Amino acid sequence: MLYHTKNKMHIRFQFERDEELKFIGHLDILRLFERAFKRSGLPVTHSQGFNPRPQIVFAQPMPLGLTSSGEFADVEINGDFYPVDFMRRLNSSLPPGLQLIDAKERINKSNLMTIIEAARYKIAFSFEEQHIPNINVLVEKVLSKDTMNVIKKTKSGEKEINIRPLIYELSGSIYNNTGEFKVLLGAGQNNNVRPELFLDGVSSVAETNLKLRNMHRIMLYCRSTGENSLKALVNGEKASWVSPMDEA
Repeated sequence: MLYHTKNKMHIRFQFERDEELKFIGHLDILRLFERAFKRSGLPVTHSQGFNPRPQIVFAQPMPLGLTSSGEFADVEINGDFYPVDFMRRLNSSLPPGLQLIDAKERINKSNLMTIIEAARYKIAFSFEEQHIPNINVLVEKVLSKDTMNVIKKTKSGEKEINIRPLIYELSGSIYNNTGEFKVLLGAGQNNNVRPELFLDGVSSVAETNLKLRNMHRIMLYCRSTGENSLKALVNGEKASWVSPMDEA
């Protein structure tokens, strides 16, 4: 429901990607949303110039094979909409496997791509039966280390990086010949640790090959800028994490 049309409105929305679309590339996800906005009739603003593009900004690329319940995007709309009506109209134009689960007007004009600093994952893995790891010992070994070097592929080639400072929380469990890590990893523009890299690092600590079975991104986070977080930083404590919806 449009309740007045004289303004532009900034909306931040949270969406999920299920098994049906987990092998769709990030650029295809962008095009899919562009087509969905067009079908929905929601009046998205466009950039200026020879090839105008819809004003939609996504928090993070989604690697192939990833399912997620915590993806975010910002969009600028001509006119003002109730978030519930915005969600209803856009969801009706999206395919199965891709749905909005929250939306709100964005008051804070921060850049969504630059505020993301962490991501919480569930990472399922398998291993050879003769090399069943003791998961509690393995988690303790990882967390006790100062260095965990892995080889990361970049546009300029391969380089060795230390991902241990970007493993913020870690727990794990074993079921028969499969296991699962629950982990909070760095996910900023300059400190992104993908699940595959994390598993490479843990494999080196475990001295056995842990094979990725599936990965699910539970939530993306930015650091809280509230009073309690500032006090924590002053006192040398950990700053709290908040979702982009709270930051908005």
